[in-house]
Amino acid sequence: MNKVLLVIASVFLLSGCSPELTKEAAQVRSHNQVNKLLDGCKKLGQVTDDYEVKTMLNLQENKTQARNNLKQKAYDNFYADNIVILSSRYVEGGFGEKAMIHGRAVAYRCDRD
Repeated sequence: MNKVLLVIASVFLLSGCSPELTKEAAQVRSHNQVNKLLDGCKKLGQVTDDYEVKTMLNLQENKTQARNNLKQKAYDNFYADNIVILSSRYVEGGFGEKAMIHGRAVAYRCDRD
């Protein structure tokens, strides 16, 4: 019985450490540059996010979460379905400061069926 409780508790703890992605943000496609997939799409505006790096995640997981946050902001602000990442910059924390990832993207809506 104790082993079962330990396994269940471990699953809950580990799931809380992985990058989160909401249903809306999951539908937003990200691109590293403007490409032909965005032909005919409407450029909506710029989104920025300052993501505080979580020590329980590795750097790649933190970068994924920072990108997910940009997707979520693009959806929340513009109902965007695509973003182009302009920059994503990791800044190491100094004395008493947290490490951050500063992200900037442009939101697009393509409305394709």
